[in-house]
Amino acid sequence: MDRRIVVRLAVYPIAYIMWGGLMWYSQILKPIDATNLLMTLPLCNRNFYLILQSLPTVVIEFFKIIYLYGFSLMIICGIAYYLFIKKDFLKSDIILIDLALGWLFAGIIYSIIVVKSPFQVGVAKDLINMKYFWIFTKPTYEIPSLHTAYSFLLALHFKDEKYLKYIYFTLAILIPISTLILGMHWIVDVITGFIYGYLIYKFPKTLHKKISEALDFLAGYIKPCIFCRNCSSQNKK
Repeated sequence: MDRRIVVRLAVYPIAYIMWGGLMWYSQILKPIDATNLLMTLPLCNRNFYLILQSLPTVVIEFFKIIYLYGFSLMIICGIAYYLFIKKDFLKSDIILIDLALGWLFAGIIYSIIVVKSPFQVGVAKDLINMKYFWIFTKPTYEIPSLHTAYSFLLALHFKDEKYLKYIYFTLAILIPISTLILGMHWIVDVITGFIYGYLIYKFPKTLHKKISEALDFLAGYIKPCIFCRNCSSQNKK
């Protein structure tokens, strides 16, 4: 197996744990709760969620699957596609780092201002009802919706893929809808999530390239002198 893949298989899980950890620091702070202010906005009311959650059971179950599994598969399969199939290591690194930066910036936002989810304030029902689900996140991590932001971010990364882009953009639409139907997010969270995902996608990739080069260096693919910037690509083995 290519050493560059081996290095990334070792580093990626560590990075996942680290970027998840960056989120938890905000839990020791006492951010401003803007829930009451948000509930004065259009579509942020009980009637809106009554309509959504009165959909047929089969529709509700479909969106449960989308919410619980579609989101995770977008991330895992997206990185794996570029890492194993296309062997575009820079692209897989960029996606992972974009996700990490998304956690970091969102953590800063959530440490300043939070909003309780619709089901927490009785506006909607919690149709997920997973016993351990909130161990890994908090229902006050609402604005922006990271489910929305990341699904849109992944879709943008796949916009040049001939067939897969249709799958990714479809999921980028269905996942935000699922967060509303299941009572997880407000319409404001979804709108800001799209904006947030786009901003992360457009974030300068200088840092991403340096980290990617560092991973190639760890794999022995780039000689140490690459970091002095005085050598050409001929240094690659």
